[in-house]
Amino acid sequence: MADVAALMAEAKSLDLFHPHGAFEVHCVHCHARLDGNGDCATCGLIGRPALELERRASADPDRVEKLLKGAIAKRRAYTPAAKG
Repeated sequence: MADVAALMAEAKSLDLFHPHGAFEVHCVHCHARLDGNGDCATCGLIGRPALELERRASADPDRVEKLLKGAIAKRRAYTPAAKG
């Protein structure tokens, strides 16, 4: 559970949490199309509140840890497209 807490803190520091409305289909950060959960496969944005993942971590910490690690890695690797 300590790993999940550290990952949650890092995800919050990277501003990965941005709950979306049901009608939103594009990421507010990079404008890529969101998946069915409201997450962005391009920049790692998580379309659910942090509290929801904290609650899920108590039941399934491995799954939440995997989600957070993936989102953090995507955000670190993300570079905006050059405007030209």
